[in-house]
Amino acid sequence: MPAAAADAQALTADRVQRRLSVNLNNAAQWIDSFFDDERFTAEDASSKLRLGQAVFLEAGDNPQLKTNANLSLNVPRTEKKLRVFIGGEDDTNKASGVLPDSVIETDNGGSAAGIQFFAKATEHQNLSFSTGVKVSSAELFAGPRYRHTFRYQNWQTRFTQEVRWFTRRGWESRTRLDYERLAGDDLFFRQALDGRWREEDPGYQYEFRTSLIQALRRRKAIEYQWANLFRTHPHNRLESTVVRVRYRQNFWRKWLFYEMNPQIAMRNDQDFKPKPGIVLRIEVVLGGRQYLASHHSRAESALADTGTLPVLP
Repeated sequence: MPAAAADAQALTADRVQRRLSVNLNNAAQWIDSFFDDERFTAEDASSKLRLGQAVFLEAGDNPQLKTNANLSLNVPRTEKKLRVFIGGEDDTNKASGVLPDSVIETDNGGSAAGIQFFAKATEHQNLSFSTGVKVSSAELFAGPRYRHTFRYQNWQTRFTQEVRWFTRRGWESRTRLDYERLAGDDLFFRQALDGRWREEDPGYQYEFRTSLIQALRRRKAIEYQWANLFRTHPHNRLESTVVRVRYRQNFWRKWLFYEMNPQIAMRNDQDFKPKPGIVLRIEVVLGGRQYLASHHSRAESALADTGTLPVLP
């Protein structure tokens, strides 16, 4: 093969690979912003108010109500490097879409208020430092969060590490690995490993989550998920396995959402007997980078018109 032809072929392959990488990242960003996931909200320095009310119904148990209120404010003249946050029941960097039987769900430490400084915010890396106070326990906390994105062929890997120190509880570390790829025009596959260590707790807690997310028409999406939660103390064992379907839709106004999340859980302390349940949630999300038309007009148009994930033309 002539040298010029070989160079042209290599250049074409590089362009195709770059396009696939950008399309994969666009799809991941849209999914995380639509579901208001922690992967996105923890790196969103814009001003946003999120209000939510959820009820968890499970066979044989009383209904569990959960109210969520989170406010974050971008500090003017800081080039979106500093924000003030006030969290509700969850930590400010925890997603409102958290479901039962997960690493995040067991990390409910009460309301919090503080500031977050973004030292680096690029497509491949994000580094921030948060400090504040747990209002319910008058406990101070501080620590960094780092995310790095790697790409190899059709796969994208995101490594996230968060470390926090609490004046009463001591050290806490949370590590997450996400393996992602597109699976067609409207499907997105994600394999997640999420682990948490606390100085005050014995052992280590980790979760494997396999998800297939499907974009639907008219600002709707559905996630098929299988999650397995493990603990290493008193010995390494499976705590629970949950199969759930998470349906989320934007309706009436672009800032109004509702979810229906049926699930079947099997837990170790209940001899792994299948137990059906459902989470019903309604949310108001005002502001935020993901809802600015200039940022996601292509993504919203693609979803509303064709039901496909956002990709480059």
